[in-house]
Amino acid sequence: PALKSTDTYHHGHLREELLRLGLEALETEGAQLLSLRSLSERAGVSKTAPYRHFKDKDAFLGALADEGFRLLHTRLEQVIPNPKATLRPAMRPQPGTAQVGTTVAAMGRAYMDFAIDHPALYRLMSSSLVCTLPSELTQWARRSLLLLARSLQPTTAGDNGAIDIDATVAAWAYIHGLVSIRIDGLFPADLPEPQWERLAGIVPVVPSAVFSGKLT
Repeated sequence: PALKSTDTYHHGHLREELLRLGLEALETEGAQLLSLRSLSERAGVSKTAPYRHFKDKDAFLGALADEGFRLLHTRLEQVIPNPKATLRPAMRPQPGTAQVGTTVAAMGRAYMDFAIDHPALYRLMSSSLVCTLPSELTQWARRSLLLLARSLQPTTAGDNGAIDIDATVAAWAYIHGLVSIRIDGLFPADLPEPQWERLAGIVPVVPSAVFSGKLT
């Protein structure tokens, strides 16, 4: 016979189950109302069981944010022609500017779609809580940012794998701002609805020369 759900938790699966239930509850209840006690009841375990894996609610929310960045990273990877090569720029020539624009546009649309599918999770991922998390809970956030950074490189980044952090922040700020305006309903309702998907596909690829003052 199949194991009861509570039996599997005693073998190391409770953390994953709580995260799964937490992601579901986050979208229906929001971060403020989410509680480990209610999740433990849904999981069929004691109210103290979650604390074997998370010291408090903030630690649990941090783990949810980390899982969110993992899911976002997966979504972004799916629209990149060769994501593994993108993350290792020193090992091959990078795509030309036209291909960079196409890739970044696809990433912008995927980013928008992710936020629309998981608005409460996205807000948590963008909250100040993330800035207080230990390094082990920010690895997926870092990977997601680096994935964007590598995708913005139109030429070989060099043996040291250098990235253009200014161009990366400019692209990130654009898509994050656009997403926030949409999911938080910040655009005036009495004005024509923006073409959100089209806007998500025109993430700016800003040349390094803009920041160095070399453009005329």
